[in-house]
Amino acid sequence: MPFAQYLLLTVYYAFLVIVIAVMTYRALLILRYWRCSRKDEEPVARFAEEPVVTIQLPLFNERFVVERLLETVCALDWPREKLEIQVLDDSTDDTVEIAARKVEELRARGFDVRHIHRTDRSGYKAGALGAALPRARGDFVAIFDADFIPNPDFLRRTVDYFNDSEVGFVQGRWDYVNRSFSPLTEGMGMLMDGHFVFEQTVRSRGGYVFNFNGTAGIWRRAAIDAAGGWQDETICEDTDLSYRAYLAGYRGVYLRGLPVPSELPVQITALKSQQHRWAKGLTECFLKVTPGVVRSELPFRKKVEAVFHLGSNLAFPATLFMTVVALPVMILRMEGAAQGHLAAMIDSFAFLLVAATQILFYVLATKELHRDWVSRLRWLPFFPLLGVGLAVNNARGALEALTGLRTEFVRTPKLGVLGGDRKLVKRRERTYTGGRDFWQAVIEIALGVYYVYMAAVQWSLAGVGAIVTLVLSLGLFTVGGATLRALWLKAQGERDREAVAEAAEEADAVPLPGVAAEVVESL
Repeated sequence: MPFAQYLLLTVYYAFLVIVIAVMTYRALLILRYWRCSRKDEEPVARFAEEPVVTIQLPLFNERFVVERLLETVCALDWPREKLEIQVLDDSTDDTVEIAARKVEELRARGFDVRHIHRTDRSGYKAGALGAALPRARGDFVAIFDADFIPNPDFLRRTVDYFNDSEVGFVQGRWDYVNRSFSPLTEGMGMLMDGHFVFEQTVRSRGGYVFNFNGTAGIWRRAAIDAAGGWQDETICEDTDLSYRAYLAGYRGVYLRGLPVPSELPVQITALKSQQHRWAKGLTECFLKVTPGVVRSELPFRKKVEAVFHLGSNLAFPATLFMTVVALPVMILRMEGAAQGHLAAMIDSFAFLLVAATQILFYVLATKELHRDWVSRLRWLPFFPLLGVGLAVNNARGALEALTGLRTEFVRTPKLGVLGGDRKLVKRRERTYTGGRDFWQAVIEIALGVYYVYMAAVQWSLAGVGAIVTLVLSLGLFTVGGATLRALWLKAQGERDREAVAEAAEEADAVPLPGVAAEVVESL
C-alpha cells in the first residue's frame, strides 16, 4: 500500500477512536446518572441573618433586554439594604443610555444600583467581572447574563449553601421562556436539557469537578480570590475559574430543582456564535487547565472525568475530518486497500454507538424534566440536522483554540422576544449578523454538495448509507442557508435605512425624532 494511502487510513481510524471514546463517555454518563441521588442536596445550615449579596450584570449591547433584567433583579426577595447591583456595561451602542436612565430610576426608588461603563472592553466578560469585584460590598456575588429572568426566590434558595465552608459556588438550571418559538428553539431546548440533566447532575452529585455556567449562579467571593480571580486567557472564563476553584479546595453545588428562566437564541447566526464560543472556550480551558488537573492530588477517576469534560469538543474537528475523507477511504476499500468487511463492521459500530447514545441521551433527559415528554420527542429529528450543520462551526472553534488564535468574545445576541412575534424578530435580528458568517456558510453549503456527491457514489454501490448521508447533507444546507438568509436580511435593512436618510436629505428636511424612529424601526 502506498504511504499516502496508509497515512490516510491511519489518521481516519485515529480520529474514529476519538469519536468512539467521546460517545462511550456520554453513554457512561447516562448509566452513572441512575446511580446518583435523586434529590438536590440540602444546605447544612441556615443563615440567622441575611448576608450582603452583590448582583453583577455583565452587558454588551443589550438594548432589547437591559430594562427587563434590571427590573427582575430588583424584584429579588432580599432585604434592600443588603442587596447591591452592579451593571457592568461594556456597550458601544445606545444600551449605555438606556441602562443609565434605568439605573437612575431605580436609585430614585431606593435600590443600590451602580452603572459601571467601560470603554475599552479589555478582557471582555472576565475583565468586566474582575474590574468591578473590588468595588462590591457583598461576600457573595450572583451573576446573571442579560437574557436571564431569575425568580424572586433565587437568593433564598441558594445563599444558605454557603454555610458549608467548602462550597465555592451554587449553580441553577437554565430554563427557557421562548422554547416554543420555533423548531430551532425547541430543538436547542432539548439539547440544553441533556447538559443540565445528565452532565451537571452526574458531576455535581458524584463529587466530580463541574463548571459554573457563567450565569444563573452565585459565588463565594473568597473562592474567586483563592482561585486567582477572573482571568481572560480563555473565552470560557466560567469553566476556567470553576476548575481553579476546585484545585484551591472549593466545590460547586448544582441545583437541578432550581430553574432560572432565560431566552434561547432564535437566530441560527446567534446559535452559531454561542456554540463557537463554547467549543473554542472549552478547548482553551482544556489546554490551560488540564496540566494542573493531572498534576493535582485529585483522585484518578476525577482526573479522567475532567479530561473528557474539557476535551469533548475535540470530537468536532475529528468528525469533520472523517466526513471529508470518507469518500476517498470508501474508494480505497473498493480497491482492496483496506479490509472491507472488517472496516465496514467498525464503521457500523461507530455509527450505531453515536446514534444510540445521542437518542438515549436526549430522550431520557426530556423524560426526566417534562411530563409531556412523549409529545416533545417530535423534535428529535432536529439533532442530526443541527449536529451536522454545526460541525464546521464548532470544529472551527476547537481548531482556533488548538492553534492559539485569539478572537473577540462574541456574545450571544438577545432579542427580548418571548412570544411568537416573528415580525419583531425580523426587525431586530438584522442588528447582530457578522460578516465573517458569509464564508463559513459558503463552506457549509459546499460541504453539503460534497455529501450529496458522496451519497450518489454510495448509492451506485447499493449502499444503504447513501440515505443517511443525504439526510446529513440537509443539516449543512439548512444551517448554511439560514446564515445566508440572515446576512441578506441585514444587508436589506441597511439599504432601507440609507434610503430613508437620503430621502430626508433630498427633501432638505429632518423628520421629527419620533416619526423617524418609528419609520426606521418598521423597516
